[in-house]
Amino acid sequence: MKRLFLLVLMAWLLPLAVSAQNKKDAQTEVEVQLASKRFQSQEYEEARDLYHNLYRKRGLSQYFNQYVECLFRLGEFAQAEKELQRFIRSNPNHWKAKVDLVYAYQSEGNTKKADELFDEILKGIPDNRSSILNLENMFRSRSLNNHAMAILERGAQISSDGYPFYVEKASLYQAMNNYQEAFVYYFKELEAQPDQYKLVKNRFQTLLLYDVNKSIADEMRIALLEKTQQQPDNLEYAKLLVWFSLQEEDYDIALAQCKSIDRRHSDQSEEIINLADICLDNRQYDLAKEAFDYVLEKGKVNPFYGRALVGSIETENQLCLDRHVTDTRTYERLSHKIDEAYQNIGSKEYPYLVEIQADLMAYHLHQVPEAVALLQQAIGQTNAKFTQARLKLKLADIYLYTDEVWEATLLYSQVDKSMKEEPLGHEARFRNAQLRYFIGEFNWAQTQLKVLKAATSKLIANDAMTLSLIIDDNLEYDTTGTELNRLAQADFKIYQHREDEALSILDSIRHDGNIISKPHALYRIAEIAAQREDYVEADSLYLQIVQTFPDSYMADDALMQAALIEHRQLKAKEAAKKHYEMLIDQYPTSLYTAQAKKNYRKL
Repeated sequence: MKRLFLLVLMAWLLPLAVSAQNKKDAQTEVEVQLASKRFQSQEYEEARDLYHNLYRKRGLSQYFNQYVECLFRLGEFAQAEKELQRFIRSNPNHWKAKVDLVYAYQSEGNTKKADELFDEILKGIPDNRSSILNLENMFRSRSLNNHAMAILERGAQISSDGYPFYVEKASLYQAMNNYQEAFVYYFKELEAQPDQYKLVKNRFQTLLLYDVNKSIADEMRIALLEKTQQQPDNLEYAKLLVWFSLQEEDYDIALAQCKSIDRRHSDQSEEIINLADICLDNRQYDLAKEAFDYVLEKGKVNPFYGRALVGSIETENQLCLDRHVTDTRTYERLSHKIDEAYQNIGSKEYPYLVEIQADLMAYHLHQVPEAVALLQQAIGQTNAKFTQARLKLKLADIYLYTDEVWEATLLYSQVDKSMKEEPLGHEARFRNAQLRYFIGEFNWAQTQLKVLKAATSKLIANDAMTLSLIIDDNLEYDTTGTELNRLAQADFKIYQHREDEALSILDSIRHDGNIISKPHALYRIAEIAAQREDYVEADSLYLQIVQTFPDSYMADDALMQAALIEHRQLKAKEAAKKHYEMLIDQYPTSLYTAQAKKNYRKL
């Protein structure tokens, strides 16, 4: 009977106990949220009292840690010291409390006690990599970086598996802004673990991302050059120097290292070809030619011989175009060189040579029918969709150059349809829209341009945006399209290399055109001046656009072109710096801002 009574009583009391516990937990949760809110709002006195009360009631170390953090934030180091000493007596293996006590002693200026406690911590470090790293992070979080380094040094001494903590030491020196020492330990890691190359490269990449004044890059360059000189047979150092040189656009160093790796370790033909392509894209023609020719010297058995031969010829062609060479004999020699090259390359590279040859014939040797026949033959000989599209684009360009507008638009439309979602298809659609603009079909052109403004290729999207603005702004100002027709005619004549006829139209627009068309006319005149190597005139015209029409959609482009001419052709370093800086400050959303920043840093 008595037992039954007890069971009934327990059944009655248990729900009450559970309810009371639930209420207690709910109250605690409210207090925790309030304490956290006060801490986040930097109301540290209120947060201190709340966390202290929570710790006294629940006894959890997480509340004690937050309580101590509030004391530190309030500068109450003496009170923190007392609380930590009391806590450690009850929890002798609590590492965080000991680290915080070292911090409290240091903050009070009691270095003797801080050193004594730290020595005790060092002696008690367990041979456990995770525990060592946690302890190091605790000291780092208190900005006790020298203590953190000592923890890593001790960890390396007692490590049973011989783990040296090189990467962790490098990271810590990096946090201390001691980059020279950081590089020392990253290099030690590479020597000990060559397969860590990717990790080290990624760490270097992060450093360069936050290197505002290029001081880190300078130290990195020196460190890498020293290492490659000390250990010329170390493949990882050589690869790292190639990568770094490309980041810094030191193409000559990159090429020298690629050749060194090629001679000492393994064939680097593909890497050298890729580097040559980068040099070509960046107008480093001498280096590009040197790189392509280096691969050519390996002979026809090399699988990259064909690519190297095409690249070498393309480099010569681009150099002629960039320097506005007009001597027909130069292009004849290059054309003859291509004729000989056909015999030495495979079918894969053949279409690329055909494109260059067709350009030479059509635009420089006055052999348009021969160029058309060459392209038509090449199109008929390939079933590769991409290759056919490229060749058709080239053929369409030549048709447009010779006023065969409908033949051109037909081919552009074919490429657009066959490569609809590809960059080449977007390019074809843009050229077709440009064709329609040339012949005055502005509404048709606008329909295509509006779609292209969302193209995946940033360059095509920007070109589409610019042409769309030219059409929109002019039609808004003059609904008859009279002025726009003049601009379009001038642009078409420039496309057809009839610059004198274009200048006649542009000059009339420049002097009597409307305010919308004038900056466009000035820009085109400046382009022709630059092409004719009248760089002083071109620079003056570009700057006139910026000064007279600063809100024009062409202003940022004109400013960039002026800066580039001052930088490359006129060697006017201070003027170039001024205009790069002006572009960065006044046109921060421009497509050219990133390049302006890079060029400005180089100067």
